[in-house]
Amino acid sequence: MKVIWSDELSLGIPQMDEQHQRWIDILNGFYDAIERGDREEAISHLFKGVEEYTSFHFSAEEQFMADIGYPDLENHRKIHQSLIDQVHSARERYGQGDRKAARELAAFVLSWLYTHIAKTDKKYSEYYASRAK
Repeated sequence: MKVIWSDELSLGIPQMDEQHQRWIDILNGFYDAIERGDREEAISHLFKGVEEYTSFHFSAEEQFMADIGYPDLENHRKIHQSLIDQVHSARERYGQGDRKAARELAAFVLSWLYTHIAKTDKKYSEYYASRAK
């Protein structure tokens, strides 16, 4: 299942939109490898991409929110930490032989895109837009 960038996911903040599009690239790389029949490459791509990119993106996003004085930053950090915990749990389960863990992580990341970006991140986007007026 390919994910396509849409206005629903756009925050109207170029640097954040570009970073969110990278999330889609990571997920689509997983799906591409699955379609080619390369399950191990798909799983490696997914875990590596999500683990590395969460660190970079969450740091940048949280710094952006701090810079604009977003009042719900601490709660947003907790939500980010929950994704990080979910990724670590999936990696650990996969390492222990749970082959469903990678598929569940892909489904979680897909859900995350649409629930977190389109709903939770929209809040700081709206806050940012209201301050620019």
